[in-house]
Formats: sequence, C-alpha cells, structure tokens
Amino acid sequence: MAGRVLGVDVSLGRGLDVVLLEGGMVQKVWSRLGPEALRELIAEFEPASLGIDAPPRPGLGLLRDPEEAARLPVPPRPGTHVGRRIAEYELSRRGIGSHQTHYDETRLFSWMTAGFEAFAAAEIAGFPPYLGAGEVEHHAYEVFPYASYVILAGCLSPGRRHRLAWRRAVLASAGVEGLPDDAAIDTVDAAAAALTAERFSDGEGSFVGDPREGAIVLPLAELQDHYRRCAAPDGVRPASAVTSARLCECGCGRPARRRFLPGHDARLRGRLIREARAGDTAREHLARLGWSRLLDSVGEPPTPRKE
Repeated sequence: MAGRVLGVDVSLGRGLDVVLLEGGMVQKVWSRLGPEALRELIAEFEPASLGIDAPPRPGLGLLRDPEEAARLPVPPRPGTHVGRRIAEYELSRRGIGSHQTHYDETRLFSWMTAGFEAFAAAEIAGFPPYLGAGEVEHHAYEVFPYASYVILAGCLSPGRRHRLAWRRAVLASAGVEGLPDDAAIDTVDAAAAALTAERFSDGEGSFVGDPREGAIVLPLAELQDHYRRCAAPDGVRPASAVTSARLCECGCGRPARRRFLPGHDARLRGRLIREARAGDTAREHLARLGWSRLLDSVGEPPTPRKE
C-alpha cells in the first residue's frame, strides 16, 4: 500500500485545498494554503506521494509537428489540438474535456501559475514531478480529478446540476471515507487527487502523455476508447454501479447523510413561514415536511384583493 498520500486542488486566488488520505480514509483537510505551507505539510506527514490538480510546467506544443501526431495510436486530424499536450489530447479524444496547457506562456490559464508553484514546493520537499518515465515513488503527480471520476465511474458527469453529488458518490464507490458532510467541491477534488496518487503509487493506475512534456496520472490501469454520459443520479445507474448521494431537502443540492445539512432545516423553516403568510403553497410544503404545528403561528393567508 502507498500509505499516506496528499491530494492538492489548485486555485490562484483561493489558495490550495489539501487532503491527507490513508488507507482510503480522509485523515485531515486544509484550505487556503500557500506553496510554503504545502511544503511544510509534506515535511510533517512524509507522504508516499502526492497528486496535484495542475500541470507542472507549460506545454511544448509537440502536436504542432505532423510527425509527432502521426506516432499516436489515434492521431488527431491535421491542424487540430495543436495547443494541447499529448496527455490532454489523449483524454479529449475519449470524450473527457480537459484544460489546455499551451506552449505559449501568454496563453496559459492563470490558475496554472499556482500549480507551477505547488510543484516547485513539492520538489523542494523532495518530491520532483513525475513526467511519465523513471521512478514512481516519492514523486508529485499531475492529476486531473474530473478524468479520475470519469474513469472510475465508466462514464461522463451527468451534468453540472449533479456534479458535487456525483463526484462524492464516485469516491464513495471507490472506497473513500471520511469526507466532511459539508465539503466543498474543491475539497472533494483534492480527495480525488489523493486517491489517484494512492492508486498509481500502488501500481493500480496508469498515465497518458509524453515524458518530454508531462503525464496525467489516472486511477485505473486501462482506459475505455470512449466515454458516454452517465445517467442522472436519480435515474438508471451507470455500469459502474455508482449511486447518488442523498441531497439536502432544503433544495441547496448538496449531499447530506440525513434530511438536512446542519442549520439548513432552520433556514428552510424560516423561509416557508414567511411565504406561508402570503399564500397556500408554502403552507402545503410545511405540511409535507411534517411541520404542520408551525402553521398555528402563521395564521390564515390574506384574502386576495379583487381588481
């Protein structure tokens, strides 16, 4: 087993979200860290490896060369994907939309700067970037959490509306436990980065890419040739048997172990009481939720005034 691993979700303005994973259990969670704090965490917890949700450096533009493109198992159409690295193209051709790490540094996404700094901090701590060749242990891997979810689930996200519940369900199906109930999507993605690093360190994963410009590490040994969209969580389950998390009944769309996340029931009650004073719809909602006794304090709705 890989032992302890760290997963890092990157943001330029928000800082780094970091998860410590051991044996499939989330041990600790940090938010809004800088690269120096990441280096200190690496030194303190001595992980076997870490996964960072960012490229380690700009691309080289290898796909601009027709001969380079022709060497690939499924070459891109001439003139396409020239700004992508080979790793990103290999995901894109399978239906997994990915970022583009351009060879022109003026065209890189701003958040990639934070990723470069995270990889530099990891290297100072003794974890150089893994580019797709050589030793695997004690390296910092580039990961792409969305690709990890797709490959674990066997299908693409069912849509933005379900993305947090679906991602949590994929991790739960893969054996990840201990994520906080109120974990934001950045923390969930950091957990996916850690799981991917753990599986790759254990020899259960794979990667796509070229060692000259970098590799994206993945949590399964084999990839499908093409991925189709998952059914919505409340519809037919995908082939991977990933099930949806229960959603908070307040309507916020976030997963909850019980009917409501902490405090969300009080928020909903307050809103419904205010609305019940104006009409019957909210009164019916209160009754459905078993809060009929609250109607005694509301009184009858006003009679609509005729025009």
